Amino acid sequence: MILPVALLAARAWASPMEFYGFGGRKMGRAGAGMALSEGTDSILSNPAALPGIEHPELSLGFLVANTQFAEFGDLYWDTNRDGMIDDTDAPLDAGPSYDAVHGVVIGATRPLGKRAAIGLGLFIPKERLLRLQTFEPSIPTYFLYANRTQRYELGAALGVRPIWGISVGGGLQMIPRAKYSMTATLDLTVSGATSDDTSASDLVGMSLDVHQMTLDLVPGFSPNISLQWDAGEALPVLEGLQLGAAWRGEAGLPVDVDIDLQINTTTGDMGSIDSITLPLVMAIQLGVFDHYVPSELNFGASYTIEHTLTLSADLRRTAWDQMQVSIAKVTHTNVSGATVDFGDDAVADGNPYTIELVPTWALRVGADLQLPAIHSKMALGDLRVITRGGFGFEPTPLAGQAAETALLDSDRLIFAVGLGVEHQDPFRKKSRPDRARAMRLDGFFQYHLLASGEYARPVPDVPTAGYTVDGSPIPIGGHLLAAGGQWSFAY
Repeated sequence: MILPVALLAARAWASPMEFYGFGGRKMGRAGAGMALSEGTDSILSNPAALPGIEHPELSLGFLVANTQFAEFGDLYWDTNRDGMIDDTDAPLDAGPSYDAVHGVVIGATRPLGKRAAIGLGLFIPKERLLRLQTFEPSIPTYFLYANRTQRYELGAALGVRPIWGISVGGGLQMIPRAKYSMTATLDLTVSGATSDDTSASDLVGMSLDVHQMTLDLVPGFSPNISLQWDAGEALPVLEGLQLGAAWRGEAGLPVDVDIDLQINTTTGDMGSIDSITLPLVMAIQLGVFDHYVPSELNFGASYTIEHTLTLSADLRRTAWDQMQVSIAKVTHTNVSGATVDFGDDAVADGNPYTIELVPTWALRVGADLQLPAIHSKMALGDLRVITRGGFGFEPTPLAGQAAETALLDSDRLIFAVGLGVEHQDPFRKKSRPDRARAMRLDGFFQYHLLASGEYARPVPDVPTAGYTVDGSPIPIGGHLLAAGGQWSFAY
């Protein structure tokens, strides 16, 4: 299903495509098969595999997926917001619960002569097109799963096959970028007490004037370059062997937040003391890098035996060591006033974190078995049924972290099954048998298992935000379920 997305091999970890695969057929084999020439499926994993398709193809698919992680205990937190963490604070229940993924994919490919083809595709999540969201690093968070699957994807790809079965391809994946700015003035007035004043609120007056807020969403692009070799075209003895390789550059969604806040503090009705106004100007810059897409290097091989059994294997290296996590960070501040100047970087960042991320090598293997054709006199013609299965291993890139953070992750095993049915176009014009094109329906189911473990943080002597109340380690583990289907039509 997700295959149609011409995300041009843009296997963004930040999208469902990265978790579950690229199309109904690839999803049915756990994402394996990047070296296979599969029309719209190839747009996502290997644009160089596009040349050779005989007819334009349209695809429409859907995906439903959900996650469930191991529960952890209640956490310390300043829930009553009195500035202290003590027995008066109710424990924080921050159980790991993330949005389900429901979405549709629309894709198309078209040959350009006999030696070139293009593709275009779109993934649209049901709940939202885009959400910018950071997380608190001291609260246990599955940082690779939170806010990374609910966003749209758009991409395009081109492949050319010049000679000897060798093809080259490339494309772009569009990722939105954002910039937010706010200019405001906070007026704070403090007056002297009178006999009618009964609370502190009678002595203090506040007003907030937001002068301007701006949010700009602009496109960013992740490039992809790929190679494909259909060995049988150059050497008949290697008929059935296909090799592929693809590189995708890094990209992401940097969000620059500029806040210009002027605070005017005015005293009045203070007896013999003259009225005084003390302005304080705060310029704050926050850096957020949401939806980071690391660079990837992919290798794939597939071999088809007697047009019946196809075996596929993919190996992928992901440069997670360059990842920027979705944690808001104060990058620059300046605080000044008429009588005081705190200078640059006067406000310290309240979200310090230290993590160690390493590159990973992931493996996907899969198989397709085509059953004997079922002859039919119906308008569908002969039916071809293909069964699929696959397995994958995704190691965690999280190698270590400091005690002040609680980022959670573990190695992931992937199991998948799929079923496909191909038949003739029942709406073809019988007077034009050359117009009969194949229609295909593919379904899949995946089960992802996160390895069990625990994260034991050093227990502080005093109640500390983000730590478990009973001092127990944080359990790690869980599973993901995904299912969907895709309808494809070559016309």
